[in-house]
Amino acid sequence: MLFMEEKKQRLAFKIVIKRVEKPFSGNPVNELNWICQSLGFFEPIDREKTASSIFKEIVKATESNESISSTELAERIGMSRGSTINHLNNLIRSGLIVRHGRLYVSRSRSIYRTIEEIEEDVERVFAKMKKTAKEIDRELGIIQE
Repeated sequence: MLFMEEKKQRLAFKIVIKRVEKPFSGNPVNELNWICQSLGFFEPIDREKTASSIFKEIVKATESNESISSTELAERIGMSRGSTINHLNNLIRSGLIVRHGRLYVSRSRSIYRTIEEIEEDVERVFAKMKKTAKEIDRELGIIQE
């Protein structure tokens, strides 16, 4: 069962999908960076790939049944709390993590399942848009069924 705050966070999300060439390295860190880059997390100023470091720490904590505060996370990655919170807010908006009070957890216990859940969210949004588009087409006389 979802916490009310988590449910609210899932209602409004912003997904950015970028077509980015997957690295050939087979290195898990590079591949996580690729996933984050494909989801639009790396801004030009994020040269250190902080978004993926934060996401990785949160996933590891969640997998261990732990929640993590922004202060603890900032200490782990060696970054200011303010910058860390900025990245956390972006991760929340994207649907990758959720906040419970002052603690953060991954949306799921694995990166794979998190991506699956985001895909399901996107499919629900597209289903609603397609239904609405059909209704509009009918009203405009473009299609009749």
